[in-house]
Amino acid sequence: MKILFISKYLSTYQNGFESRLAILIKYFKKNNYQVSAITSSDSLKSIQFRKQYTLKKINNVNYYFIKDFSSYSLFSFKRILSWINFEYRIFTFNYNSLGFKPNVIYVSSLSLLTILNGIYLKKKFKAKLVFEMRDLCPYFLYTCGRFSKFNPLILILSFIETYGIYKSDLIISLIPRIDKYLKYKGFNNKKYYSSTFPLNKKIFFKRNKFKNIKDHSKFNICYAGNFGFDNHLEDLLNLISKIKDKTLLFHFFGNGSLKKVLQEKFSYLTNVKFYEHIEYKNLHSILIQMDLMVVSFGFNNKYPLFGYELNKLNNYLMSSKPILVIGSKKNLLPNRGKFIFINKNNPLIFEKKINFIRNNYKYFLNIAKFNKKKILERNNPNLIYNETVKNLENL
Repeated sequence: MKILFISKYLSTYQNGFESRLAILIKYFKKNNYQVSAITSSDSLKSIQFRKQYTLKKINNVNYYFIKDFSSYSLFSFKRILSWINFEYRIFTFNYNSLGFKPNVIYVSSLSLLTILNGIYLKKKFKAKLVFEMRDLCPYFLYTCGRFSKFNPLILILSFIETYGIYKSDLIISLIPRIDKYLKYKGFNNKKYYSSTFPLNKKIFFKRNKFKNIKDHSKFNICYAGNFGFDNHLEDLLNLISKIKDKTLLFHFFGNGSLKKVLQEKFSYLTNVKFYEHIEYKNLHSILIQMDLMVVSFGFNNKYPLFGYELNKLNNYLMSSKPILVIGSKKNLLPNRGKFIFINKNNPLIFEKKINFIRNNYKYFLNIAKFNKKKILERNNPNLIYNETVKNLENL
């Protein structure tokens, strides 16, 4: 196989975080496949790009970086322009510079528009098209209540997604029940493969300079991840605002479009701490100090639940600490681990569950250690690479 990977956001280890796709590309190259990748300069923020196209060799792979706009917020018109600019630059790219004719075009979503170039390149090279759906956009945009299902932008994105699925030869997804989603979209016989994140054990080590975050007089509970609409942190913070036990201390790490809004709205809470951005490589040092991790899926079960494969959940599991989940059990498959669920919007139940964990902490720590062992088996990079190869070779 000769594979061209295209993704606007494809972080390599030089960017402070090696994404799932970058790890897979590295494995393909190690196993003597011809591969190249096209991404945006946003995937390598440590370098200031001057040219529209910049070639860099990373892990012996040719990465072509398309110059992105300098800065923009998550929900801004400038971000949409950056998507359009990226797609235009892919369309006008000199594909002779690849040095090979790809027979597989592997498009990873974010942004969704890239699948249109994937369809064009499929025809141009008479290649197979793989559509990696990293999330369900625009499905999550209207299920979280941010947009109407009939918003013109949602309708356009939904058409692009549907057309992309139709023209693809294989769907690879990080959504556990992708088969059910494909049926929900009207596709009953589409080839699919539900995958996960390869774990690089080398990033999970302690850095001593982050040793003073935990308050030893309190029970420390942590959220680390994005502050977006689909993270349902307002539901979590509303629960926290109504509990009476002030020995429970909540730490919030991460960035996102709602961070400032939530900080201002809940600034009166003395048992909540918000932190500045922490580099990914330092995150594990913080998580291992915490007593309990929390993830929120919210309480809105208006639409079908297809499950989540969250990278932050993998970080939680690697910390060997108990995990509390806000929302329905349907959000996570049983093979993800053993978790404690809060499926009712009730602050009294929320507080009681946390104190139950606290009072039976040794028992829950043993479960957390078991969870870590299972994720190291399940998210083994060699296993994920071999499963990916098998699915591509069967096209």
